[in-house]
Amino acid sequence: MCIGAAQVTLTDAQGQIIPVRITDNKDKTFRVEFEAQVAGVYSANVTFAGVATPQSPYKINVEAAVDLSQVQVRGLPQSKTSTFQTTHRVDVITSRLSWS
Repeated sequence: MCIGAAQVTLTDAQGQIIPVRITDNKDKTFRVEFEAQVAGVYSANVTFAGVATPQSPYKINVEAAVDLSQVQVRGLPQSKTSTFQTTHRVDVITSRLSWS
């Protein structure tokens, strides 16, 4: 018998509400899923049966999935200006990345 439901309000660093999916696993646990669009610190306010859990809000640090320092860009002109109708070649090298 379930005496309540889990509720989660997730916000990003700017206070914008992020949609979450909550699934009752029917075994006295709940799964909460969300998709972060940008890296940063998110805040999850968790309640059960309308009462905040003892350590809520929880901080969630979302980091980039790849180490962008391992991406190399070659071929960009040193100045930010270019001439009209000029073709530039730019290489983005990702061979040093390890995907997680």
